[in-house]
Amino acid sequence: MTENLVVELAERLADPAALAARVAAAETPELARTRSLWHAQSLADGHAGVGLLFATLAHGEPGYAKVAHAHLSAAVTGARRPLREGLYAGLPAVAFAARTAVTRPGEYGGLLSQLDSQTALLARRLVEEDAPRVAAGTAGASMAGYDVVAGLSGLGRLLLAAGPEHRGTTELVLAHLVALTRPVTTPDGRRVPGWWTADPILYSEPAGIPGGHFNVGLAHGIPGPLALLSLAHRAGVRVPGQEQAIRTIAEWLLARRSPDGAGWPNVVPMEAESTAAAGGRPELAEARTGWCYGTPGVARALQLAALALKEPEWNREAIGAVAAACRPGGVPAFGDPTLCHGLAGFATIVSLMAREPGGAELTVHVAELTDRLVSVADPAHPFLWAAVEPGDSGVVHRPGFLDGAAGAALALRFATTPDAPSGELPWQAALLLC
Repeated sequence: MTENLVVELAERLADPAALAARVAAAETPELARTRSLWHAQSLADGHAGVGLLFATLAHGEPGYAKVAHAHLSAAVTGARRPLREGLYAGLPAVAFAARTAVTRPGEYGGLLSQLDSQTALLARRLVEEDAPRVAAGTAGASMAGYDVVAGLSGLGRLLLAAGPEHRGTTELVLAHLVALTRPVTTPDGRRVPGWWTADPILYSEPAGIPGGHFNVGLAHGIPGPLALLSLAHRAGVRVPGQEQAIRTIAEWLLARRSPDGAGWPNVVPMEAESTAAAGGRPELAEARTGWCYGTPGVARALQLAALALKEPEWNREAIGAVAAACRPGGVPAFGDPTLCHGLAGFATIVSLMAREPGGAELTVHVAELTDRLVSVADPAHPFLWAAVEPGDSGVVHRPGFLDGAAGAALALRFATTPDAPSGELPWQAALLLC
């Protein structure tokens, strides 16, 4: 059943021109919303993200390589680069999919050489833009400057995979993230961790949080830099202060779990940070259980730190938090089946963590998650799995990776066949999970 669903979705997404035309036609309200999100060079909703599905499948079924190539071609042919580029938008998104598609030495060599250079240029620009603020010790980090989706954590993961040719830029990114962990002084005179931000959590809420906040989500918060610093450390790519930066973030996260010790909040407001800094346990409840925000994403980043620095207690804490999130008798009731904040992301994280040292207790939950992911697939939907936006009762038919059906299919395949070949750059690296 599992394999049949992945194959069926692949058949529905195989023709890039037909897929783009269907999204553009928006014959239903559910597809109309997708049209506004679609961009050829998007890893979330575009040919780059759909191509990632076929790039992964091609390592086990060579016939899919041509389809992956077709989507990559559609992503770069006649497509305008978005105004803001990062791992999930623009040339870096295409670069990630292309690197995942490599099945033999030298494949996509010319394309990757160009795309990697553009990614390195973007990363250096982000560092240069923020360097004066960091050097002056001025508070106010930009989430989009350092996060996974648009910032240095995501670009740094791609550069880490690019290898020695871009080692210098990778180290520049790591050094900047290390500097992000140094204390700064806020406009009102408080001494706080360097990742304090006055940014709003959502662009739809421009007023932000009074006093600023510390973002705790893997997608947009400090777990992203923690994951990259830890992955680079394990890969032998290290800069001065990196180990201490990992410890600083890991210990900060462990001290800011919910009062019952089970999970992490979306953000830590300034008032709660003052309580925690004084040795108290602020009243911060988990607001979401997903990859982007909530316990699963934070716990995986903490586990990566534990593995990098050989801290078994951190690993036990991370695994225990995810085991608690699974809850006795069943996993949380997810309304959305996709990777970002839904069932697919949770299943992927549990599957990965279960395979690490000490993770055996999570294995029992993988089958349940897999069954749930299969049960919510509906052949009546154009892409089998329909996305549900947070706080939205309606569905959206999204074919892409982060919030769409391609990501759900990849999660299902990994949960059921974790040893299936996936190439040198696994698709989960786009989530900073490996």
